[in-house]
Amino acid sequence: MGAVNSWRFRKLFIPAFFFIVTVVSALWSFRLPDKIVPIMRFIGLVLIVLSTALAFYVHSLFPKRHDLPEDFDELLTDGPYRYVRHPFYSALILIGFGIALFFESVPGLIAVILMLPLWEKLAELEERELLGYWREEYRRFMEKRGRFVPKLRNPLRKIR
Repeated sequence: MGAVNSWRFRKLFIPAFFFIVTVVSALWSFRLPDKIVPIMRFIGLVLIVLSTALAFYVHSLFPKRHDLPEDFDELLTDGPYRYVRHPFYSALILIGFGIALFFESVPGLIAVILMLPLWEKLAELEERELLGYWREEYRRFMEKRGRFVPKLRNPLRKIR
């Protein structure tokens, strides 16, 4: 058996992620204090709406066919890619947290957290392919950006 391609893993994992998080969140929620519920639902709804908008925006930057690195004319480095290497995956993870919060589901939040290593695996598979195709350009890109969240910069570095 050969190496797993990121696009195959992605096509299976992303729908499975949303199915599991939604089912767990909808079926297993706990009765929480009444003061917390509206806040959780509001934060969840805001996360879902804003992260969905981000996901649609990032996806609009992709060419029509975008399964492989060679489907892109150039390495995406602008917009959200100025800050993170995988803004689309970041948005999808945040949508998962939003779903769990909206349903007031601690088990849903746990499900999202337990699936984070699979997001890491997906990003690693994709980055291996990107390094193989874009080589040094992608290596430099990786050094300046975090995978899912922006890298923190050392403010003292500029002072020296």
